[in-house]
Amino acid sequence: MKKINELIEKYNRPGPRYTSYPPVPFWSKTPQKEEWFSHVKHHSHDGVDLYVHIPFCEKLCWYCGCNRTITKDHSVEKHFINLLLKEWEMYQKEFGALQVNSLHLGGGTPTFLSPDNLKYLIESLTNLTSSQFVGSIEVDPRTCTQGHLEVLKELDFKRISLGIQDFDPKVQNAINRIQPVNLVEELVKKIRDFKFESINFDLIYGLPHQRVSSISETIRIVNALSPDLIAFYGFAHLPHKIANQKLISKNTLPTAAQRQELYQLGKKLFLMAGFEDIGMDHFAKPDNYLYQAKVNKRLHRNFMGYTDKKSNVLIGLGPSSISDSGMSFIQNQKDLKAYEQAILNNNLPISLGHTQTTIDLVTQKLILGIMCEDSTTLSPNLPYMNEIEEELKSFVDDGLISLQSNKLELTDLGKVFMRNIAMSFDYHLRDQIMSTRFSQTV
Repeated sequence: MKKINELIEKYNRPGPRYTSYPPVPFWSKTPQKEEWFSHVKHHSHDGVDLYVHIPFCEKLCWYCGCNRTITKDHSVEKHFINLLLKEWEMYQKEFGALQVNSLHLGGGTPTFLSPDNLKYLIESLTNLTSSQFVGSIEVDPRTCTQGHLEVLKELDFKRISLGIQDFDPKVQNAINRIQPVNLVEELVKKIRDFKFESINFDLIYGLPHQRVSSISETIRIVNALSPDLIAFYGFAHLPHKIANQKLISKNTLPTAAQRQELYQLGKKLFLMAGFEDIGMDHFAKPDNYLYQAKVNKRLHRNFMGYTDKKSNVLIGLGPSSISDSGMSFIQNQKDLKAYEQAILNNNLPISLGHTQTTIDLVTQKLILGIMCEDSTTLSPNLPYMNEIEEELKSFVDDGLISLQSNKLELTDLGKVFMRNIAMSFDYHLRDQIMSTRFSQTV
């Protein structure tokens, strides 16, 4: 661990996760409605992917950085669904019936919705789907019922992601997410009884009170439950930006070196259990769809993490949702009331966005290669080329990459510092690094 600890000391600094390029803090030139629609039209001939954000949660998890509204009042469901469908109707009016190639429900807590309301929402969004349609959903084991699973199976959903985070009771108490092992075991059994194709577990390392012994036990339980996909995220403690994270004491968090020890242990245990490392934070069994996408060079990275995208256009519905036209991005209003007001006034609820330049698209392709394929082809005449070349020499000297002509390949060690390597090509970051704060890279 000596060398990696030295490298962590050298490279551990705030940086983007590159779920878009440029990252959201560097967006400019928000497209107006007409321009946005023209971009969508240009790339949507073969259909679109849909992301729907359900912001409601019954309880507040203290670690959470998602956009959410805490309430136990389920009377809000039908009105909110009507807002989502009105937003979707704006696209239908502009383009006619858009073919939906995939639908992902995220949150918040999508299973906050009753099974009947969930069914109504999904059916209303999927009047026209492709033969390869894939439905996926994020569920909270504390609120996902037999009725939810019945609806999802009936409507041909194939992928279910469970928010686990950690099984240790002390850690769960420190993040205000009490979720007994037997509750998850029972839900996983039901999911398997329904024969869904994929089960993902979301786990987090770097949480309060996590230690080698506790995370080893969590991963032992995870491997016994045998999901085919794991997202193993590093906790980003940003109390200056996320008020509820002030409830977590910094003194209870592992150090940067301890965090990396937890990650390396987790990675080792996942690989021993038959998972493959497919990219930053993600591990998949060889028969999983993301592993197959990686092998076939179809792996993509966007605001949902790693995906096997079906379309060139992603349309996000709901507050804070982000859409990608292939030429530009928009993000909806985060505030639920502001989102509602825009929809009721028959306006797209755009809060900000970005129109990509030619150099943005070149840089995006280069960074996606690093994040999704562990390799990339360098482009000549990139901004800050002199600085990039100096940093690449340092990466080579530290054993993080190999360079042959214009081909860059990450080493196994380099995968730990994937974000740092991608950051070298981010000219927006070089322009604005002094004014923006991110989570730590490792």
